[in-house]
Amino acid sequence: MNEREHISVDVVVVGAGVAGLACAVRLARAGYSVRVVEAESGPGGRARTDWHEGRPVDRGFQVAFSAYPAFRAFVREIGIPAEDLRPFAGGAAFFDGAHWAQLSSSPKSITRFGALSPADRARFVRLAAEVRFVSPRTLLARDGAAPTTEAFLLGRGFSPQAIEAVFRPLFGVIFLDRTLAADPGYFQFLFSMLVRGPAVLPADGLGMVADWAAGAVRQAGGNFEFGSRVAALVREADGPATGVRLEDLRQIHARAVVLAVDPPSARKLLSPVDPDTAGRIPIEGASVTSARFALDHSLYRGRVILLNAERDAETSPRIDLLCQTTNVNRHGAVGGPHVVIAMSVGDSDAAAEGIEDAVERQVHRWYPGFPWGKVAQSLGVVRHPFAQFRPLSGVRRGLPGPRTQVPNVILAGECTTHPSLEGAVASGVTAAEIIGRQLG
Repeated sequence: MNEREHISVDVVVVGAGVAGLACAVRLARAGYSVRVVEAESGPGGRARTDWHEGRPVDRGFQVAFSAYPAFRAFVREIGIPAEDLRPFAGGAAFFDGAHWAQLSSSPKSITRFGALSPADRARFVRLAAEVRFVSPRTLLARDGAAPTTEAFLLGRGFSPQAIEAVFRPLFGVIFLDRTLAADPGYFQFLFSMLVRGPAVLPADGLGMVADWAAGAVRQAGGNFEFGSRVAALVREADGPATGVRLEDLRQIHARAVVLAVDPPSARKLLSPVDPDTAGRIPIEGASVTSARFALDHSLYRGRVILLNAERDAETSPRIDLLCQTTNVNRHGAVGGPHVVIAMSVGDSDAAAEGIEDAVERQVHRWYPGFPWGKVAQSLGVVRHPFAQFRPLSGVRRGLPGPRTQVPNVILAGECTTHPSLEGAVASGVTAAEIIGRQLG
């Protein structure tokens, strides 16, 4: 039996998304032998970046707030310079079908924001002041104040116009759910991050975080196995897990196992050995489709995200967000194509086939006369049927947490915290701390 057929390590981490990488970095640097097994061809999960003519092309658009505490600490830990987190200094621009209105994290921005009435602007400022300095843990615990985010906002006195003009287009793309059905604690946590600082994008795309984290794991002696899918956890009788079995029937023996995969996969792997904990993993997911393009000419200037605030979409599927990412990352100042990412939230698989045409129609509405058909080259469509779980009322209270009934099997990822890059990093760090205490 050669080395590839018989592998024994201290810890096997299943999944090379942000949560698995955060866990693996900590464990490898602590001196444990770590092997990360990933079904895809590279690290990052949703946070992966392709390249086109020297330009980073993310596989979708995810919000990373500069105020995320665990994410910010992780970026420093793996060596990414602070200046390489490029802010969307202009914030977001909302188009209601006739006019644009721009809103940034600057306190003065809201006073000039024409999409809200004076009364709604006052409510916005008051809510921002209330959550700005409250700890994330406290805000996330406020999940029982109202059944949904929309109900919470109405209860705070916001008008239906404010919800349609600002909160639905903005938080619809953060929640990946335009119904605003997420629980109010999750909303207040994200709202506090928004008012504490701008959204940011790494200089080489979102995949820069995954690539640097993978490099840190390797530098500390850890190993990766890409293109390999874990079929099952291996456990003897009612004792601890002894490792994992891959789909090609090879086994990796380990003293501890971290499941850092998406919630449906985590439930599938955990069910045979711990059905009770597996049953608490949420599997109602939110979907998103992203279309990527390279443009010969810049579509717009400024470090700003474009949001669709039209009540009745003129295009199908609806284009909820559009961002020219080369305006933000390090590659926009020199000659070359401009990369644009468009996002449609919650549409069906069939709708993904028409998203590129829908983007062209939307651009013509937003920028009449722009020669999209002549200057835009498709870089492909990425569909995430389960991009994150839906944090509906009461769902987060029922999450299983990192520990399972098999003591040396630890969960990491959004299914233990909340669906965000911050939640993923924090869960990976927590998993590493638990294993460190177990293994000594």
